[in-house]
Amino acid sequence: MKIRALLFDLGKVLIDFDFETGVQALHACCAVSRDQLEDLLWDKRWIRRYERGEISTAEYHKYLSQNAQLDMDLPKFRQTWSSVFSPDLIVSENLIAGLKRKYPLILVSNTNEVHAEFLRETYPILNYFDHHIFSYEVGSLKPDKKIFECAIAASGYPAEALFFTDDREENVCAAAELGIHVHQFVSEPELIEALREVGVEL
Repeated sequence: MKIRALLFDLGKVLIDFDFETGVQALHACCAVSRDQLEDLLWDKRWIRRYERGEISTAEYHKYLSQNAQLDMDLPKFRQTWSSVFSPDLIVSENLIAGLKRKYPLILVSNTNEVHAEFLRETYPILNYFDHHIFSYEVGSLKPDKKIFECAIAASGYPAEALFFTDDREENVCAAAELGIHVHQFVSEPELIEALREVGVEL
C-alpha cells in the first residue's frame, strides 16, 4: 500500500536533548544527594503519570519540593526543566518542509505539558506538523498501543499507509505490530534512504 502520511518521534529525531543540564540545575536547589534526586525524578510512579497527563506540572513540582526539598518556585522549575533541549535540529528543516508539501506529518511523542508548551513556543519546525500526538494529551506513552492508535486515527489512513520513525527500538517494534512501516532513526541520510525504500517522494 502506498504511503500516505508520515509519523515522527520528536526527541532524538527532530530535536536533541540532554537531561544533565536540568538535573544539575535542580540539584543545586535541593537538599538531597544527586542520586536521591534522580531516583525521585525518574520514579515511574510519578514520571509516567506526569507524562501521561495524569498529574499536572504543579503537582510534579510539589512532589519534588516535598521529597527532594527543592527550593525553586514553579515558574523557575518550568524554565529549568525546559533547559534540556538543544537549539539545533537533528533532522533538517529543509527535509521536513519538503515532505510537508506532499504528505501529512504527525508528531508522536512521549512529552509532558511543560516540555510540549516550550517546544511549541521555541521550535518553528513543529508548525509543519498537522497533528501533535503528545502522551500527556492522549493519556498514553509509547510503546503502548493506544498512542499509536491515536496517531492512526488522526492520519485518516490505515496503519499500512503510514511510515513512522523513532530512535527507540521498542517504539518502532510496537508500531510495526500494528502494521505501520517503521524505521529506527540513526541519522538523516539513513532516514532518507528508508523513506525512499517505501516509496516516499522526496
